[in-house]
Amino acid sequence: MRPTLFSIGDFSVSSFYFVVFICVIVGNFLTWWEIRRNKLDLVMATKGAVITTTMGYLGARAMHIVFDGFLDIYIQKPLAIFAVWKGGLAFYGTVIFGLPTAVWWFTKHKAPLMKYLDCYVLGLAFGLGLGRSACYLNGCCFGEISASPFAETFLRYGLSAKNQFARDILLNLKELPLPVLPTQLVSTFVTSSIFLVLWFYFRKHKKKDGELLGLWLTMYGTFRFIIEFFRADDRGLFFNNLLSTSQLVAIITFTIGVLILVLPSEETLKEKNNDRTVQDSI
Repeated sequence: MRPTLFSIGDFSVSSFYFVVFICVIVGNFLTWWEIRRNKLDLVMATKGAVITTTMGYLGARAMHIVFDGFLDIYIQKPLAIFAVWKGGLAFYGTVIFGLPTAVWWFTKHKAPLMKYLDCYVLGLAFGLGLGRSACYLNGCCFGEISASPFAETFLRYGLSAKNQFARDILLNLKELPLPVLPTQLVSTFVTSSIFLVLWFYFRKHKKKDGELLGLWLTMYGTFRFIIEFFRADDRGLFFNNLLSTSQLVAIITFTIGVLILVLPSEETLKEKNNDRTVQDSI
């Protein structure tokens, strides 16, 4: 855990946002690489990436503020909403705001939507894989208290310590918090593995446009639903604390992913329409 990467006088660089910056740069580079490889419109895709990335970031911040269990704090201290250097992003906000923005952008330009989204999702998958390491450095998104040999003890006054203090597990914040499961590292490993499988296998063997997007939505949705049961950080709970906000979103993204995989592609629908047109003209 290293919330601050380095400091020069009063100026400090957040480890969290440094990693997020790398995710955005490399993620967009991978997207542009795929755009060029598929001989798509690079200029239109670049403009779309800027708009989508911006909306995704705003969505991630908004989801954190509203659904991660800190809304009362932000209402009491509204200026804290703008203290983005302290962290506070909910990844699913990126999907909820960013994906519809991308759909709107490419639909507006009458572009082959699923071809572009397959390129975009590779950058997104990379960013999520590396981005979870930012959560580890920041000390957020931690797991439940555990006696496992893999459990880790985070810093005094850190987020896990504050969580345990609020639950009356610690007497004060000067104490070291009890060891917790490093769910951030598990997430980093699994989500990075999903990216590698998509990049090195499925992008070269996909059977239809939209397949990469559908696979990512189903695989990540499944993993996210499971890992949430092992997390202890405040992130919004529903149905008598049975499900978290992220689990509800995971159910939706999984369902959308399955529909994308099983429904006919845009090209298949066009071919059927063309066949009908030919038959009608005979």
